[in-house]
Amino acid sequence: MGLFGKKNKAEVLDQCGIAFALIRTDEKTPEPVITYANFAMADLLHMELADLIAKPLSCLDETIAENRETLKKLSDTSLTCRRYLEKQGIIVQLTAFPVENGCVGLLMQDYTEVVRKLVKGISGKEIGIFYYDMARDIVIADTSMIRHFGGGDRYDGFLASFVKEWVDETYADLLRAQLEHFPSENDLIEVNLRMKNGRFVHLSLSADLTSKEETLAVGYLEDISNAPTFAEQAERDTLTGLFHTVSAKERIDDAIMACYDSGRIDAMILLDLDHFDSVNETCGYEAGDEMLKKVAEILKNNFKGKDIIARPGGDAFIVYVSDLNDKRSALQICRTLNKLVTHTVPRENAEPLRITASIGVAFSCDNGGNYEKLYQSALAALEETKSNGRNGYTLA
Repeated sequence: MGLFGKKNKAEVLDQCGIAFALIRTDEKTPEPVITYANFAMADLLHMELADLIAKPLSCLDETIAENRETLKKLSDTSLTCRRYLEKQGIIVQLTAFPVENGCVGLLMQDYTEVVRKLVKGISGKEIGIFYYDMARDIVIADTSMIRHFGGGDRYDGFLASFVKEWVDETYADLLRAQLEHFPSENDLIEVNLRMKNGRFVHLSLSADLTSKEETLAVGYLEDISNAPTFAEQAERDTLTGLFHTVSAKERIDDAIMACYDSGRIDAMILLDLDHFDSVNETCGYEAGDEMLKKVAEILKNNFKGKDIIARPGGDAFIVYVSDLNDKRSALQICRTLNKLVTHTVPRENAEPLRITASIGVAFSCDNGGNYEKLYQSALAALEETKSNGRNGYTLA
């Protein structure tokens, strides 16, 4: 009678504990259609079995239906990814595999509890942990998040509303700028934020880019208001320890006003690493981070006192130098920086990378008024350096 006795394949699948569906994806069907689903699939989706059969794939959830073109192209490979199902409020691990011409098998497992256990292992601290869907800004949060920041067990548009409603406006721009390039340019965000109520939090968001189909990231929020160094933490770039854009802007605006009052010569030096993307692409992000920290140390060791050193983002650095003897002094500073920053990065089975710096300089007395005007002048000078072959400097 065989392994399953008198039961046919459909009866076996009906009693299988794993949610399974058969999807027809041939050219005759403009949208993939569910031709079979077992009871486990119906239970997982909280639907009646009759409401699944012969229905378009979108009846499961739009997030799965968005993958219909990918499903159609499956031939001899399978696809595994995690998706947040908005209708059901759960995270599922989805596996799709070709069955026969024009048909794809679909397995789904509830991944929500796995995620909760996973993210709680990040830290033993009292922090709020959340699971973030980059495509939709939807979050599953743990009880610590609810305790610290309110809300229910599930957040829709959490990060957008968090930035708008809770974060101090000057710091909100800092977070928005990082989210704009996440995870395409940087798969980890570490930033300290000042809240509208005066408290301070540390936000971390990490993307798992092992799969091109993956759109989920794990993050946490930690209240650092009572930490001994919370004020310094909130003002600093986490990687390099230099001032970030917000705190640098406040200090430079004050310095520009003092410059006008005293008649001294101040300058903003904007430095950008040449070919830095090649380091990340060929040597890895860790090597890139080490280089950024090395440049930060060079700047710290060569500028003291009233000078303001910042990392506005990426591979760019700002040095605001106060009380120069004359404008020619800035030329010598740029020459020194070009020499100090220039070095080679060894690579396996390839020529070493030569890293240099392009520099733009603007003087407060000529291009100032406020941080934004001075920065734009220095940026224009920097772009001129790049257009002239990089590894040099230009004075605005």
